[in-house]
Amino acid sequence: MMKKTAIALGIAALACGAQAAEVFKNADTSVEVNVDMQFYNVNVTESDTASADNYFQGIGTQLQLKTSKMINADLTVFGQFETDPNPVGDNATLLTDDMKFGIKSKSMGTIQFGQFDSYMEDNLMEIATSFFVQGYGGITEPTAMMDHRHVMYSHSIGDFAFGFDYTQTPNAVSAATDSQPGFAYTVSYKLGDLRVVAGASTISRYSSSYGTNSSKAATGFGASYALTTGAGLTKFALLTATNKSYSTTEAYDGLDTKYNMFSVNHTLGQWNVGVVSSVKDTPAAAADATSYNEIGYQVVYDLGKGAKFYVSSFNMGLPTSVGNNTEIGFLMAF
Repeated sequence: MMKKTAIALGIAALACGAQAAEVFKNADTSVEVNVDMQFYNVNVTESDTASADNYFQGIGTQLQLKTSKMINADLTVFGQFETDPNPVGDNATLLTDDMKFGIKSKSMGTIQFGQFDSYMEDNLMEIATSFFVQGYGGITEPTAMMDHRHVMYSHSIGDFAFGFDYTQTPNAVSAATDSQPGFAYTVSYKLGDLRVVAGASTISRYSSSYGTNSSKAATGFGASYALTTGAGLTKFALLTATNKSYSTTEAYDGLDTKYNMFSVNHTLGQWNVGVVSSVKDTPAAAADATSYNEIGYQVVYDLGKGAKFYVSSFNMGLPTSVGNNTEIGFLMAF
């Protein structure tokens, strides 16, 4: 049993601004609290009939509680709970994010249950954009699958790694009779500084709000390469992915939206500069395709100990400039 004095001392240390997030730890049990505070001003064009607006926001702020207990030398049970508050919103709704419980075996892999991003999303669909820290929004990310009602198994063997995801549809009585679940299969291989990833998924028919998802399948291939020179660390990444649409209207069902992304980000000392370019081909109907050239830039200055200043800018490729935004912000991780 954890001692109350140990917990109290840990919380007091956090309140005094200590960098350590560890609240309690003994030979086999640990409890950690992590906090990301993010505040920024964003200038965004929200419609083709209005000028750009400025907002002061805190979306991206997050509180995480992480726990683990060693069962033996091979097995560890873990849990995680996250909330995403809006610290600048008046009477803002307190939202939940990842909530998971699982068991990890050094020899057999990890299985976890709950609500969290799929292995395919984290390792494939975000391979070209993971360095961005902006809070408002950025390059359109291909859909991998749903997050909720989720079971995931992952394991790595040498340089080979893989993940299998299963998500269950809400199966609402009001959402007709199709209760199609979701499956995702993702594999990766690392060869020195080069990593390649491929995956495919089917997506649960219904969302948690009992609405229908717009995508019913996804495939993708990605690669990343890290180059270290005397001038710093440069990371290159590419992604090519396809989402297949779901619609009850026959003309809009089974159409492919294709994404082709390439990104470069460079770190030298306390500075990181990155750019990502994406071509998104979206068929509005079988004979009416639209192409968007999205591009994003970011500059980050790392003050150390989790504190970062950043500037990001995104052009979403629409002739009306809708969605274009520029963000200036501060991020602090405890």
